[in-house]
Amino acid sequence: MASWRPVRGEIYRFDRKLASVQSIEQFFADHKIIARGIDAGDTYEVELAVTGRRRRVATLNEAEDLIVPGPSVADLVEQMDKSLRKVQIEIAGHVAWGNIDLGEVDVAWDVHDPAYQPALPPSTPTPSAASSPSTDSAPSASRTEADLTPGLDEEGVEGTLPDLPEGPMLLLSDLSFAELPRFAATLGSPIAAFDSGETKAVLADNRMPGRVSPGSPEFVILLSTDPSGLDSPVLVVRHGNSRLAWDWDYSLADVPWVATSETAATFAHDQLGAGAFVTRLVGDLHDVDADAVRRALLGPAEDAPRALTSAVGLPDEVADCLDGLLEARLIPGAIVFEPKPFGERFQTTVAYEVSGRGRATPEFWRVFRKLYLDHPHVMEAFASVQAGAGSVAIVAAAKNWSKKRGKVFAAIGGALLLDAATRIITTQWVQAALEYEGLLPWSNSSADSADTPA
Repeated sequence: MASWRPVRGEIYRFDRKLASVQSIEQFFADHKIIARGIDAGDTYEVELAVTGRRRRVATLNEAEDLIVPGPSVADLVEQMDKSLRKVQIEIAGHVAWGNIDLGEVDVAWDVHDPAYQPALPPSTPTPSAASSPSTDSAPSASRTEADLTPGLDEEGVEGTLPDLPEGPMLLLSDLSFAELPRFAATLGSPIAAFDSGETKAVLADNRMPGRVSPGSPEFVILLSTDPSGLDSPVLVVRHGNSRLAWDWDYSLADVPWVATSETAATFAHDQLGAGAFVTRLVGDLHDVDADAVRRALLGPAEDAPRALTSAVGLPDEVADCLDGLLEARLIPGAIVFEPKPFGERFQTTVAYEVSGRGRATPEFWRVFRKLYLDHPHVMEAFASVQAGAGSVAIVAAAKNWSKKRGKVFAAIGGALLLDAATRIITTQWVQAALEYEGLLPWSNSSADSADTPA
């Protein structure tokens, strides 16, 4: 089953009579392209649904009454360029300038001599040279991914990240707690995090500069607000390598032919406009009220933060934080991560990773804790036996140093001693880190930890 995502574009109309709205919408009807659009005067704004790396456009197969991938965006732009007059087309990074179609013009002179050729500026190629392209200007047969899929950022994500307001920020993602110390250090201010089902909710009192999230999570839902009300909130949803940003001024509507087709209209309702965001939030999160999400997206922007947090099942304190009424560190039940230097940050990261709240498989750390932390005396006894064996090997090496086996005993004994000492020191350091962060089941020191539930 195809996974669809919306893309936007504009058709610039240089002549409103030749490039009428009716001619554009008729093109979509003739090719059964599922689209939304709006007449914006000199431009026609359009939204399409695409799938796959080639970004094939959603079309209706009338014979089977099914939505199927049609031409790629690049091919569609080329078809529109040939069919429409006096337009410039820009859709998802693909641009076509079209035929200007100047019509008839008067000739200033009448030349009967076929050998006559007007003088051209030095930088202008002759007609013969212009009509015979050289091998240097011929397009290359191999096309890079950037040529096939324009609009990718340096991380290979499709879609533009808009400017974020300076106010509070909410992040919903499949991040782990072990990644959040670095997040707090990058932000430069405390952040609060708590579990929301299988998702992590992260709150900050100001926006994060640069990248939206640390690591490479599968999905990121970002809501950034401006409590002053000067800027509208920004909602960004990234799933895999596709990023969408919602516009609270969205006003596109189904093109006429889509509105008359039940199958096409249902698809547009689910995969274009607010439907694209509802589909992703329902897929990435649990216990989401899809209708409430849609109402929040289509309602007033100033009411959106509280409406959205309620629709995805977050407590009221999260909305208070986004409205600037409550500091993130005061969210009940949240773990607060303070900005720390590298050494302390590394200790916190290791503690959460070993406790099973990191990116690694929890079963792996469960076995590690059972062997090294739950029974420390057994581990120390084993390490002591290993160290004793290493000492015996060192003594044997000293007695036989002039012989070859003396060197072998020295290497074996040194390795056993080093391994035993490393195991003891590492285990003690990890246990101290867990205790400092309040992550040991028998630890009561959580109230003294720098990263503690508020």
